[in-house]
Amino acid sequence: MTAVKERQITRTLTSAAALNELSEQMGREAVRQFVGNYIHMWNGRFERLVTALEEPDYPGAMDVVLSIKISSQMAGALRLAGYALIAQDMVRAADHAGLVSLLDPLQRCGEDTVRALSESLSRL
Repeated sequence: MTAVKERQITRTLTSAAALNELSEQMGREAVRQFVGNYIHMWNGRFERLVTALEEPDYPGAMDVVLSIKISSQMAGALRLAGYALIAQDMVRAADHAGLVSLLDPLQRCGEDTVRALSESLSRL
């Protein structure tokens, strides 16, 4: 990943304000369920992306990347949403090498995000 793209990634892992805003819109219990589902689905989403890149299946990779991006934005997972936005650009460009180099940081960020959101669930 280039230094320019890395600078596009926010240092903020998750946003409590985004979860609070979503909670005001949807209700606390709906947000708790959404975040719980988000956490539960992370490993499957990541594995589907890896599988799509092994093919390579760019339409399949785009589906997964958009799923990660949109759900991350809703959950306030700002850093992971940023990685997904970069991955989206790479999928569009069929930048296989770039996507493969993004997998490790994406996976670490996803795991950090899951931990942070798990802790946030207790505060919702």
